[in-house]
Amino acid sequence: MDVFTTNAKLWPSGTELNLGIDSNPVGGPYSPTRQAAQFASDGGPNTYQFLFWNTGRHLTSKRNVKWIFTVLGWGVWTATRWYGIPGPGGPGSKQIRANAFSIGGNQSLGSATPIAAPPASTFPANAWPTSGDDHVVSTANGPVSIAAKDPYDTYDFAGWLQLMWGGDDSSEFVETDAGSGGSIGGVGFYEHVTGGAANFAGAQNSSADLLATYGYHPPPDRGRFVPDRLRDWIYQWIIDDMIKPPPEIIGDPSPIDRIRAKVLEQLIAESRPGQGGATDFQSLIEAAPKMSPAELKRAVQQLKTTLDLGNTALGALQARLKGK
Repeated sequence: MDVFTTNAKLWPSGTELNLGIDSNPVGGPYSPTRQAAQFASDGGPNTYQFLFWNTGRHLTSKRNVKWIFTVLGWGVWTATRWYGIPGPGGPGSKQIRANAFSIGGNQSLGSATPIAAPPASTFPANAWPTSGDDHVVSTANGPVSIAAKDPYDTYDFAGWLQLMWGGDDSSEFVETDAGSGGSIGGVGFYEHVTGGAANFAGAQNSSADLLATYGYHPPPDRGRFVPDRLRDWIYQWIIDDMIKPPPEIIGDPSPIDRIRAKVLEQLIAESRPGQGGATDFQSLIEAAPKMSPAELKRAVQQLKTTLDLGNTALGALQARLKGK
């Protein structure tokens, strides 16, 4: 059974807004439609304006979105309507600001600019960076053509989105799971926009707030870190055994012995001179002072997932021990 769910978040912090629960089981072809309110409030003193939908596969400033699900098998499909509060700048500033956004991660990406340096981008002299900010291009002295970094920290560029306060209510954006293969986030799931046609053109004296959207992100190399490899071993020798024990691995050595041996083997390999000398946890500790707020949030979530899985594994091991 798949689930289609929507939520609301505040730009740019990513704080979830309490605008009600919308979660729907999907047992067959399904075509829901949703309209984001132009203004919203979660009961506090602030009123927020709609900015964009993250449909789960694309970003759009359209307030009205229709999803057409026919492939299914993807598990949980989450769509988010993003709201914000207009700040300084905007129309009349003669500046174009750009930030990077992960579609799959549903959040801003790091602190590095997504703007590609010339010759990929073209600007008048001294237009970029503006006042030392490499996220901002000045249009005061002529038109600009802005290219996005591709890749951005290994994320593939998926197109520019110009933010529009209040959104666009003129038509409907249609999203589908066609070509997904029943999996969210893999190769081909997100659009990959390349070449000069992907540049954002800004006229002289124009102003804009842009999101450089990024989609596919290759999975990390799990080759040398204990937590990621432990996850694989848990699935292979404990969880899979519980569901359907393969005849060839029943008996000695038991799944517990296999996990113990693999962990010891990996720890010994990690501690050998010339092999990096650090586990994933140690690497995180050393990298933390250099991480941006977005990178810290992402690392915390990944670590929580690893720890949760470790607790699941510990419970499975203890249950096995009690039964022996």
